[in-house]
Parts: sequence; structure tokens; C-alpha cells
Amino acid sequence: MKKELILPPGTDVEKMVIAPGVKVGNFLWVSGSAGGQDGKIVGDWDIVAQARPSMENLGRVLQAAGTSWENVIKVNCFLVDAARDFAGWNKVFKEYFPTNPPARTTVGGDVAMNGALIEVELMVLVP
Repeated sequence: MKKELILPPGTDVEKMVIAPGVKVGNFLWVSGSAGGQDGKIVGDWDIVAQARPSMENLGRVLQAAGTSWENVIKVNCFLVDAARDFAGWNKVFKEYFPTNPPARTTVGGDVAMNGALIEVELMVLVP
């Protein structure tokens, strides 16, 4: 099996440091996405305002790979302040997975993007 890079439309390959997604066989690993758009954090200290664009960014990778949220099998989430932001993250998570949720891990810790409260990565089945 070969490794295939998944690049949503508009990906600047020249500036790309990591692949947005990597597909091998029927499995897709989607790199972590922080709560920003166009390289800038949104929502200041509002976890819901940051979690939604994080999920939207991930959704673009899913679409580019020809799959969807219903095929997500595992979500890893990193929250800078897990105690404060866990409920807000759960609210956004339920918007994307109202039924039949994937496996999930949520941990507290720093994320690389300055000002980000959240980073989310996915493991996905591509039928």
C-alpha cells in the first residue's frame, strides 16, 4: 500500500509543513487542527468559537479524501484548559456526532498554535 497525501483545495503546498491528511489503504489520518482560520486564531478565549472552525478545517480534509463525518472512527482532542473547556467542546462535538459517535480521547495540555485553546485530530475509514 502507498501513502497518499490528502490536500483540500487551496492548500499551499510550498508553505505546507505537515500534510493535512494521509491516506493508506482505506484509512485516513487527519492532522491536528487548531481553532483558527487562515492561520489566525478566532474566538479569543471562547472554546465553542474555536472548536467550530477546527472541525470545519477537518471537514475540508474529509471531503478532499472522499469521506465524511459518519466514517470517523477516532477523535483525539487536546484542550489547553480541559477543566474549563470540556463542556463547550462536548457541545460542538455533539453537533458533528449527534448519534453513533466515534471513539474519543480528550486530554489537557499545550497546543502548538499560540492563542489556540483546542487542537483536534481524526482517524477515519474511507469506504
